[in-house]
Amino acid sequence: MTAFPISRPAQSACEGFDDEQTHLFDSLAGILADEPTWKQRRSVFFQIVERLRKAFERNRQDPDSRGDLPFMAVLPLHIGAILEKLGEEEIISVEQAAFYLLSIHPEHQQVADQWIQSDKANLKAMTKFIDTNPFYASLHRSYEQYAADPDDR
Repeated sequence: MTAFPISRPAQSACEGFDDEQTHLFDSLAGILADEPTWKQRRSVFFQIVERLRKAFERNRQDPDSRGDLPFMAVLPLHIGAILEKLGEEEIISVEQAAFYLLSIHPEHQQVADQWIQSDKANLKAMTKFIDTNPFYASLHRSYEQYAADPDDR
């Protein structure tokens, strides 16, 4: 499988983060970086997403929060921030491409899509990844539905 270079995003997903948020996403990127391969990062990333979702739902209970905002509205920002902080230079695996597809950064989405479309084996691997990871399949489906329906924003 061919490697595809990852362009640095034109705008940081972390702009406007306070110190606490910056520290959180630095920590999350560090947790992922501790895993030697994307096969191992996959399950860790799933755990991170689930914990972010639970924290988001708890925060929605706060009367001062924007309770009408769905989790999918912030997930691409969170994934983009984590991937940005990882600072990877190329996409080389289906697990990696799958998460880059969910990033808020068009640069991440484009390179992931290019990697997937570049080879029939990559496309087949992505299809299998979605079929064998129901949690990811649910995220991917929700992301596509949210992105396709501007009325949800």
